[in-house]
Amino acid sequence: MAAGLRSLEPLGRLVASAAGAVALNLLVAQAMLATHNWSVRGGVAAVAAISALLFLLALVRRPGGPTVRRRTS
Repeated sequence: MAAGLRSLEPLGRLVASAAGAVALNLLVAQAMLATHNWSVRGGVAAVAAISALLFLLALVRRPGGPTVRRRTS
């Protein structure tokens, strides 16, 4: 989550990313319990997949990232 919060100060980024990680873990656990599909390995896999997706989205949206083409004049 910290990759998407580059505009914040370091302490604010740490607090926001920690709160987001806790919220993500709770949402995955709640969804798995609500659907009666609770599994430790499944929960870890779901959190890893969502975290990887968020990281990739942050890389794509980051200005100056690898997807931005620079003009050569």
